[in-house]
Amino acid sequence: MKGILFCIGIFNFVISAKGQHLNLNDVRKDFNKGVKNQELCERHLEVLEKHAQSPLEKGYEAAFHMFMAKHTGNPIKKMSYFNGGKRLLEKQIKSDPNNVELRFIRLCIQYYIPTYLGYRDNIDQDKDFLVGNLYKLDDEKTKDLLFNYLKGAKMYTEQELVQLGR
Repeated sequence: MKGILFCIGIFNFVISAKGQHLNLNDVRKDFNKGVKNQELCERHLEVLEKHAQSPLEKGYEAAFHMFMAKHTGNPIKKMSYFNGGKRLLEKQIKSDPNNVELRFIRLCIQYYIPTYLGYRDNIDQDKDFLVGNLYKLDDEKTKDLLFNYLKGAKMYTEQELVQLGR
């Protein structure tokens, strides 16, 4: 009986540990949903906080921190989530300023957050950077995903979208 319980315990540990691994493709896919879905946001944030290592992974962690500000009613927590995420994102961009995806994350956040938060200084710079660099991404799936987000966001003119989608 102890052997069976031990095996069940090991199985449950393996299953729960497996569910906690960072899958960047899932995070990317759910990026635009995190601000709307608290459960999804919390789930991704928990995994990112435990497993994010690269500047890109930490950039997504920063984004989900900022999304959590939308999911709390406490004004102090709102600002804590937002400011902590902002600092983390800026740190990652500083460490890897030519990372297309980090600039995409910042652009999306700055474009949609309320003006009174004062975090909108890089919108034009990041838009231009993405027009000049999105096509250089090697991963076609990621490139298509980012392009479709940007196209749907309606932040680019038709002419800019043609350049962006090349």
